[in-house]
Amino acid sequence: MKLSRYIILSLLVGASALVLSAQQNHLSGIQVPEKHVIKKKGRTAEVKMNLDLTAMPDMKSNLLMVVTPVIQSNTSGEQVALRPFVLAGNKRYRIVDRRVSLNKKHPFNNPETKPAAVVNRRNGKAQNLDYATTTPYHPWMRNSSLILMAENTGCAECPMGHEETSLTDDALVPLYEANYQYNIMVPEGELVKVREESLSAHLAYQVGKYEVLPNFDGNPAELQRIDSKLKELRGNSDITFEKLSMVGYASPEGGVDYNLQLSKNRANSFADYLVGKYPILKGRFESDWKGQDWDGLKAAVAKSNLPNRDAILRIIDEKSVEERPSALQALDGGTTYATLLASFYPPLRRSELTFHIVVKGFELDKAREIIKTHPTRLSLAEVYAVAQSYPEGSAERYETWTIAEAAFPQAIEPTANAAIIDMRAGRYAEALRRLEARKSEQKLWTLLGLAYAYNEKWTEAEKYLSYAAQHGMPGAQHNLNELRLYMQDNL
Repeated sequence: MKLSRYIILSLLVGASALVLSAQQNHLSGIQVPEKHVIKKKGRTAEVKMNLDLTAMPDMKSNLLMVVTPVIQSNTSGEQVALRPFVLAGNKRYRIVDRRVSLNKKHPFNNPETKPAAVVNRRNGKAQNLDYATTTPYHPWMRNSSLILMAENTGCAECPMGHEETSLTDDALVPLYEANYQYNIMVPEGELVKVREESLSAHLAYQVGKYEVLPNFDGNPAELQRIDSKLKELRGNSDITFEKLSMVGYASPEGGVDYNLQLSKNRANSFADYLVGKYPILKGRFESDWKGQDWDGLKAAVAKSNLPNRDAILRIIDEKSVEERPSALQALDGGTTYATLLASFYPPLRRSELTFHIVVKGFELDKAREIIKTHPTRLSLAEVYAVAQSYPEGSAERYETWTIAEAAFPQAIEPTANAAIIDMRAGRYAEALRRLEARKSEQKLWTLLGLAYAYNEKWTEAEKYLSYAAQHGMPGAQHNLNELRLYMQDNL
């Protein structure tokens, strides 16, 4: 649509071109009874307002004002000029009216340049103008003002300055705000807190031998770690020690049967050593052996930057156990195999110890200490009590759930509650990261859908909220309905 000279000028110089030379601001007397004058309809913004001209200062008989309503963002420089309307004093109105009547090619007779209205201003009398037009909707209009800009001319089209006034700084009828509902998950308590705490011991043995040598190589430090763990458990009145289980592993060089027998002998030897040194383990010790740890090697190589990483992984995946050593030795003349022997095999020769304990219940003050040192010794119900003891929105409450998330990777409550706190704090990307990592968990689908919604990923949001609703997840149908209402009004 072709606009008036003023609109073209305003687009060139921007909305900051305020009153330049007007002696009197007639626009300041124009009022609208309603605060919101723009309504979103699909992709269109409908502008409707009843302009009250009654309080306008008197217009001189030869004055003509081309008034352009402008929708202007409150936070950026974006703006849209709408179809103008014309206000004219008595003489000027009659002149314009006559010209329009006699000249079919007059701009006011052209649908593209025709003003929304041509009004003869009646000074000192009540007067209203109903204005309506449409323009494409833009998201920035959610926070926008509607202002009037005028170019004034006198007789013979002589310029008489510019005027500007603001009608409302909240122009858009508020769009639908979704009322999503989600609450912190309350975990169930445990009658008995049975826990397993692991320790990996890397004892060194003489080649082909299985006798435990306490002073050999790095063994003193490894045995000290086991000793410290047992002393900590025995000296803790909050814990009842149940048993110790151990699994022995060997690195994958050499024959399969040989390594299996060697790992068995070393496991039994280590078991005898521990039971002999710690009487508490008598009758409460279990041992097993697994032989060559190809799974451990595969995991370590997969995380590495070895040049032949992919080739090594293919050998492990595609070759039989008997064929793997020679295939690895054949890579780049043995260089890769030498690296495996020096850096990757030694950590595989180990004993995995698991201490089975029963932990008593804790009072709140003690639980607040334990969460920082041994979080797995708490029940999730105790974690919940610790979290709730801190103020809503506090860093301590959030930290409690993030600690629990790491300590209880199989439980959904810590992930859910940390994500809820993220969403309430506006950390939408962090909430989505947490929940996407566990998108296979049906009980988290409602929260995952909401996290997608907060991140404006509408297709995924509707998908997971629909999944959750179909599976009867609490609150899912309500949140799905809210999402659809929001999308209908806002997108």
